[in-house]
Amino acid sequence: MNSSATITDRSVSEGLGLWEPKRALTLEAARAHTQRIKVMRYILMGASILLVGVLIWQFMSDRTSLGYEDDPTESVKMVNPRYSGRTSDGLPFYLTSDTAIRRQADRNTVALDKPVLEFIRDAGAQSSFVLAETGSYNDMDKILNLESDVNLETDDGYICDTIHARIFNRDKRIEGDEPIDCKGEFGTVTGQTYAIEDSYKTFIFKDGMTALIKQDEAAAPEEDDIFGFGGDGPINIVADKGIYYGTRTDLRGDVKVVQDGAVLTSDDMDIYRIRKSGSTDDSLKLGAIRRIEAEGNFHYVTEDNDIRGDRGVYERDKKIMTVTGNVVVIQPGGNRVETQKLIYDTRTKEVQFLGQKAGDRNKIVIPGSGN
Repeated sequence: MNSSATITDRSVSEGLGLWEPKRALTLEAARAHTQRIKVMRYILMGASILLVGVLIWQFMSDRTSLGYEDDPTESVKMVNPRYSGRTSDGLPFYLTSDTAIRRQADRNTVALDKPVLEFIRDAGAQSSFVLAETGSYNDMDKILNLESDVNLETDDGYICDTIHARIFNRDKRIEGDEPIDCKGEFGTVTGQTYAIEDSYKTFIFKDGMTALIKQDEAAAPEEDDIFGFGGDGPINIVADKGIYYGTRTDLRGDVKVVQDGAVLTSDDMDIYRIRKSGSTDDSLKLGAIRRIEAEGNFHYVTEDNDIRGDRGVYERDKKIMTVTGNVVVIQPGGNRVETQKLIYDTRTKEVQFLGQKAGDRNKIVIPGSGN
């Protein structure tokens, strides 16, 4: 019998019911199974990657097409909001309003209805307030923009009305592009535009201003002691620009000052007021004019006097007005005197000439002075 045939012929053992491992067949099946698993794994991995890619593409497409674009009409409304902050010198301020609306188009700014700003000018001072009908507030820059019926009331007695105010809370300053009317120790002042600076102490009226100073009767100067104007009547002022630094007022451009018929004009003018006794910088109380310095095209005129020059200075304590530079005096009778310097005593009406160009007299007495 051929031994190889016996080994390979399994029909006899199978017929007898004997078990024999099918090693060759099992190995081939395992290898095929492993290959199928590997192929399926690759297919699943590829499908997963494809699915993820589709999902990402779909997400990006939806975001672009349906987007998350800002809707300028979308807004959030707050009722009775309160904002707070501190100025550059560490003083607090508070802002409240009836409502505040924050729109998607400008998330740093809220639109305010009936805003009220409370601030402190200086340490130890009482609160000051600004009220308006409408406005907006940039919470990042701490800038408050007010419109319509704006009213400012400071603790030291200044009251201003306008229709526009831009308040820089950190810097403690205000500016406005519309006319403003202010009342306070400096009198009544109107400016076409304005700024309030230096911790709300310096008032600047621009693009044309007018002012009215009413003398305090209790502290009024003696008769004929307001630059020779006479009396204690109100003083009207017109200029291109007025800057109020407490007791000093700087007037710039086409300055005109009028009191009881006396008119003083010049290119620029500085007016110094007396500080009333007991007053401080935090609570300024102004009295009468103590000094006036007028520069450029000085001209002082009343019914009886006409004095011109380059510069004029009035000193209340000396009762003296000094005019210098190309001085011309025209008397009521038509006499004309030219000199380089004139000294006018407002009490005696006596005039001294220095460097006289015409005439033999170096001293005259001007009658009347408009009284």
